[in-house]
Amino acid sequence: MWFLLLLFLSLSGCDNSTKNKGKLAQAICVQPQKYTEKSIFYGAVQALKNTPLVVQADGVLIWTTQPGNKITKSSIIAKIDNPQTQKVYELAVNAEAITNQQYKRSVSLAKSSATSQQQLQERENAWIISQQDLAKAETDQKKSLFIAAFDGIMGPQLIHEGTHVKTGEIVGYFFNPSDIVVEVQIPADFKESLKENGTVIINNKTYTLPNVPRILNPATHMLTVHIPIQDSTLLIGEVTDVEIHLKEWTDIIVLPLGAIKFEDESTSVLVLQKGILEKRDVTLGIKDAKQAVITKGIEPGEIICLDPHHFYEGEKIIPSYAEL
Repeated sequence: MWFLLLLFLSLSGCDNSTKNKGKLAQAICVQPQKYTEKSIFYGAVQALKNTPLVVQADGVLIWTTQPGNKITKSSIIAKIDNPQTQKVYELAVNAEAITNQQYKRSVSLAKSSATSQQQLQERENAWIISQQDLAKAETDQKKSLFIAAFDGIMGPQLIHEGTHVKTGEIVGYFFNPSDIVVEVQIPADFKESLKENGTVIINNKTYTLPNVPRILNPATHMLTVHIPIQDSTLLIGEVTDVEIHLKEWTDIIVLPLGAIKFEDESTSVLVLQKGILEKRDVTLGIKDAKQAVITKGIEPGEIICLDPHHFYEGEKIIPSYAEL
């Protein structure tokens, strides 16, 4: 009986000693480090060569290709059917041919003095006028054609074939998929933080900022940046997050946001002092979605509890150092 009582007391003593050591808690020993200020913007994926197909003559739209088809330079993408334009062109061709023939006949007759110089001049003037009319008709005829200015792919067709369209309407897009960029609109406040050849993260891939614009986009009143991307799974027209690395800081203290407790009027952390947690107010500098710079309140070498929401001031803990 005495043996069982002594065994129970000895086990109870072991439990109490374990409790006195404190709970296991993740912590870090802060040291000065390098920190890169980052900001995330929205970017739109675009083809660098992207041509809107704008109607230049009224008529009925006729497509000669389908979305996604490859098109070689100088090929006809679509045309506008306008009977009146076609009729004017055909009449101009016939008129030029007739006046040219009449002029040549007059030249031949003039050599044998069979016609007057006045008639020869009239024939020549008529031919010149018909040439001018033909040139105008050819221009109007070309306005009815959509011709590929480069090798590319037919994009979305915004208007169905057979629709009567008017000058100025956009009926579709034609682009070259080999040169893809992400267009980013950046507020002017960032102009001093952006740096040429700086790091950019798009869709988990690293790119560089090609240049820093020195003029605002008059439409958006922002800085417009085009970032070339390669081998991307992003689709043209897709909107994606663009993480741009800005200013770099060295020898500063940085903590995960989860290690900081944000309250109404204060910001604090839990510092381990002789095995006991102590609440301490801190001053934050710049921060991002994951980390924050601490400008005041913590010294290098101090141990910080990473979970201030489940541990409290005055608690004893056993630090388990996390790899960040």
